[in-house]
Amino acid sequence: MARLALPALLCSLALRLAAGIPVADQLASTRNHAAAAGLSITSNYHPLPRIQRPPGLSRTFDVLRQQQRQKHRLLASEADDDDPAVGVDHLRAELHQVEYIMQVGIGAGEPYYMIPDTGSSDTWVVREGYTCLDPYYGQEVAPEVCDFGPLFRGDFPGGRIEDQNLNISYLSGDYLNGDMGFGDITVANITVPSQQFALVDVAAFGGDGVSSGILGLGLRGLTAAFTGNDPSADGLDNLVNYAPLVETMGASGAAAPVLGFAMSRDEARSWISFGGVPPVAAGEYTSVPIQKGTLTTGKTDYFYYSIGIDAVTWTGGNATNLPSMLVDSGTTINLFPREVAAAINAAYDPPGTQEDSMVWSVACDAVPPELDVVIGGKPVRTHPSSMILPETAAEGSNRCLSGIGAGQPGSYILGDTFMQEIVAVFDVAEDRMELKFAQRTD
Repeated sequence: MARLALPALLCSLALRLAAGIPVADQLASTRNHAAAAGLSITSNYHPLPRIQRPPGLSRTFDVLRQQQRQKHRLLASEADDDDPAVGVDHLRAELHQVEYIMQVGIGAGEPYYMIPDTGSSDTWVVREGYTCLDPYYGQEVAPEVCDFGPLFRGDFPGGRIEDQNLNISYLSGDYLNGDMGFGDITVANITVPSQQFALVDVAAFGGDGVSSGILGLGLRGLTAAFTGNDPSADGLDNLVNYAPLVETMGASGAAAPVLGFAMSRDEARSWISFGGVPPVAAGEYTSVPIQKGTLTTGKTDYFYYSIGIDAVTWTGGNATNLPSMLVDSGTTINLFPREVAAAINAAYDPPGTQEDSMVWSVACDAVPPELDVVIGGKPVRTHPSSMILPETAAEGSNRCLSGIGAGQPGSYILGDTFMQEIVAVFDVAEDRMELKFAQRTD
């Protein structure tokens, strides 16, 4: 896999900061639309470079897809029959995808590239001297297997929490453990003071060779700190939820607790903002409340950025009475209910082909249907460029991954396919707790 070397990425970022800044004097109507939604344009924004990642990185999409593939293999084995939908011959092995990254400062040291993720709440960076483990056998392997970017040197700038550990386990088998502590974290010129984060000492994880961790932009209910220093003893009884970065940002007065994404497949047009919306031209906003969830233990809280959907419409069809969906910058494609995903993929010209229980392939030069997600009574159009992923085509093949896949109850997701070419705002002020979306007009 061809990777963008870190020096080249730094050079590209410097050029974009110097020459790619949106032109503010063209944004009068955009500023008015933002104000009508209770938002403001901020100067605290940062480019979102895109890098191609290898298979194995435990993002939401990969975890869910592996679950489905394993389930179908089991069913096929019990029926003494092969599952023809398992195995993607026309797409690159394990569907290489593209992820967005940004620079994050920790303390007074050099910044690190990290993945901004609204689908998780814990901020972590891998520490120098960490142990890389094989996720299936628990055996130590070479650090090159985990393949992180530059490693954090030293200790927590604001001190370690003596009796607390981070313990994230992924259903794919990957996991991370480490100490918890505090430090000032700088994002897009905003310094969030004394933010709790983790230094990872044990990682069973597949990295991308550039990023050094994840910037957790989710909500408090999804944080995963535990009392004690023995990860094997962690469970719901010693789970400690703490203030994630966006909450601390607002409580400290560093900036309003607002995140803005203006993502695009064209990285010269991709931005993330803190405290307001980035200065990109956009139309009127539609707003929808963030929904709370309830655990099997009975605990109710804000866990994911879960919202209600009025309808999904596409060329020749529509669906209503849909379940809630999660808005997740860390998931590449949209994951709809199966019957909706199948109908949308059938509307490509030529129609898509189901490759396994979650994904469809389409001709790389297919014409996608017009697709709208109706939120808060207003249709939000999905850009055609987001509905076909050319980077997933195998060499010599004209089959690409469709931007529309099938999820499962509790994990229907509006991912990058939805978030690209719109402005997506996560407004988590206590009196708001809303997501807001506007169509880009630049």
